[in-house]
This record gives sequence, C-alpha cells and structure tokens, in this order.
Amino acid sequence: MKAGSAAFLIMALGLGACAQTPPAPAAKSGDQKTVVATPAKPMTAPAPKKQAPPAVAAIKPPILLEPEVVVGRSDAEIMKAFGDPNLRRKDSPAEVWQYLTPGCALHLFFYPGGSGDSLVVRYIAINGRSVASFSDLDRKQCFNDHLRAVGAEEAFIAKKAS
Repeated sequence: MKAGSAAFLIMALGLGACAQTPPAPAAKSGDQKTVVATPAKPMTAPAPKKQAPPAVAAIKPPILLEPEVVVGRSDAEIMKAFGDPNLRRKDSPAEVWQYLTPGCALHLFFYPGGSGDSLVVRYIAINGRSVASFSDLDRKQCFNDHLRAVGAEEAFIAKKAS
C-alpha cells in the first residue's frame, strides 16, 4: 500500500507543478496524510484605469481667414505678423511687398495712410509659383498656410470684447 501511496504522491506533485502552484510540502516518512494539489487561480490583468475624455475646448478647428483681412493694416502690423518680405519694391507712392511660400506668392500693395506717415495695405494679390498652379490656386488656403508658417495665425483674428 505504501508503494501505491508513493505513486499517487508523485503523480499529484507532478500535476501540481504543471498547474504553476508552489509545490506542497512533502509528507514525512511516518505520515500517512495524502497531499492534494489545488489548481492555481488564473492570472488576470488589472483593470485599466478609466481616463477622462479629452476636453472639447482643447480641440480647435482651424479658422480659415479671407486674404482681404490684411487690407487696411499698417506696414508696422504686417511687419510684426509676417516679418521682412522676400522682396520689397518701391513704386512711388506705393510699395509692393512679396512673401513667398513653397506653393504660392503673396503680394501686398501699400499706399500712404490718411496721416501720411505710414503705409497701409490697399490690395493683396496671390498667385501660384509654377506655371501649372499660377492661376488655379486656392487663394484662401495659400494665405492661411502662410499665416501658419510664420506663426501669425492669431494676428488677424478679431479679439472678443471682455
């Protein structure tokens, strides 16, 4: 009978090792207790923490401004928003400032303002930089791409009164 108990004990320990449970203490030679292996609890991943949905205010749709938003702006305002032009041409009393982007060219036409001491944008022309896109161009998109490129997206948006 001891041989049968020993065989049962070896089988139980062998099966217990397969179940990934720590081995049960071996019975002492004088003990007649039978060791029964218990199945291991299945491993479960911790429940993921619920994250708050992103704030709706943080998602800001792009605002596409009309190019004519610069008409009436002073040369100082344009310089502050766009920086130095790629080309400045003086045709008294006017000045034409050209800003280049990879896909298009912006031409701002300045004339003396009412006080006579500063220049004011009176007209804007936008064209493509290649023969293929010279006239078939989305003027509004080109203007807004330039605003984003120079970091002046907010410069021409009307501020709300507080």
